[in-house]
Amino acid sequence: MAGYNATFDHGCVGACDMPFTMTWSAQPDATRYDVRYDNQTKKVSVVYATAGYSYHVTGPYSGDHVCIALRAANQYGASAWTESYCFDVPY
Repeated sequence: MAGYNATFDHGCVGACDMPFTMTWSAQPDATRYDVRYDNQTKKVSVVYATAGYSYHVTGPYSGDHVCIALRAANQYGASAWTESYCFDVPY
């Protein structure tokens, strides 16, 4: 699975909600993509499924430490997860 990008929807001054959008390129034979979101600050771990090439992640807050990963899937199974990318959500 190739890489992906994560872009925050907006900036903020102080502490606030900081949703972001993940985007990636289509993978051969993939019919869906799984997005893994781990908010290690809030102890939340979720996997979202989408058929598109982007996913809007809501929930992170300024200062949260989050990790994201992606995998492609189809009716035969799923690829391995990409390496997790971890970061601190900016203020």
